[in-house]
Amino acid sequence: MLIRFLVANLIKSQAQEAVRNKVEEVVTDQARNLAEMQQGREMPVCDIALVFANHLEATGVVDQLEGLISTQCASFVEHAGRWNGRDVIVIEAGETWRQVARAVTDLINMHHPNWVVSAGFASALSERIRKGMIVMPEVIRDTKGRELKVGLQLGEQKPQRGLITTPLITTSEVLTTPSKRKKLAAGFDGEVADMESAVVAEICRQAKRRCMAVRVVAEEFEDKPPELLSKIMNQGSVAAKLGAFSKGIFTQASQLKEMWDLKNEAYKTSERLANFLAGVVKQLR
Repeated sequence: MLIRFLVANLIKSQAQEAVRNKVEEVVTDQARNLAEMQQGREMPVCDIALVFANHLEATGVVDQLEGLISTQCASFVEHAGRWNGRDVIVIEAGETWRQVARAVTDLINMHHPNWVVSAGFASALSERIRKGMIVMPEVIRDTKGRELKVGLQLGEQKPQRGLITTPLITTSEVLTTPSKRKKLAAGFDGEVADMESAVVAEICRQAKRRCMAVRVVAEEFEDKPPELLSKIMNQGSVAAKLGAFSKGIFTQASQLKEMWDLKNEAYKTSERLANFLAGVVKQLR
C-alpha cells in the first residue's frame, strides 16, 4: 500500500487536479447523453471482469490483452479485450471505497459479467507472509465488521506453496508501519490486507454476481516508506506534497532513486500477478 500511495500521490499538482476534474465533468455528461441515446439497449456481456484500483496494478494484465480497446467511462477506466480465449473487461476503479463501489456497480449494470475478480496488491500482516506470495482468500473481512465468503472454496484441499487462502482484511488506511499492520492483524485476525476486496465482494453479493479475490503481496510486514516518501505523506495539501517532493529532488537524490526503484519493482509485481491470473481465468466457468 506504500506503492499505492506512491503511484496515486507522488507527482500531483493543483493544475493537474483541475484538468482531471474538468475531464471528469465532460465524461460524465457524455456518459449521460449516451445512456439517453441507448435506452433499451444493453452493453455486451463479458465472461470475466477484473477490478483493479489503478493503472499500475492493472498493467500486467492489460499488456497481455488481445484486441485491446481502452475507454474512459464515467466512473472508471475500462480496458476490453481477449485473454486466454475469454472476453475480459479490466477496470481501474479508483482509490476510495466510494469510488470502488460506484465503479463495480456501474460495471455490473453495463456488462453483466459472469465473474468479478478483485485483483491487485496486498500487504503482509505477519512476518511469515513474504513478498510475491499470491492471496486467494475464502473469506474477506472489512474494518466495519462485515465478513463475506467468496468464490474460492478449497475445503480440505491443501493450497500450493506460495498461495495464501487465509482471510483477507480490507482497510481504508494506508499501512505505512509494522505497528499499524500488527494492530490490524490483532483486531481482525488476518495475515494479509488490501484496500478494495470487501467493497467489491459486497457489491457483487447485492447484485448476485460470483466474486473472488486474487492478490499479490507487494509489501512485507517490516517494510517502511523511504524517508522522502514519509515527508511527502505527512504534508496536508497537494501543493505541500509537491513542494516536499521538489525539495527532495535536490537534497535527497538517493531517497528519490529508492522511490523510483520501488515503482519499478511494483511493475514486476503486477506482471507476476498477471501470470497467475492467466491460469485462474482459464478455469473460471
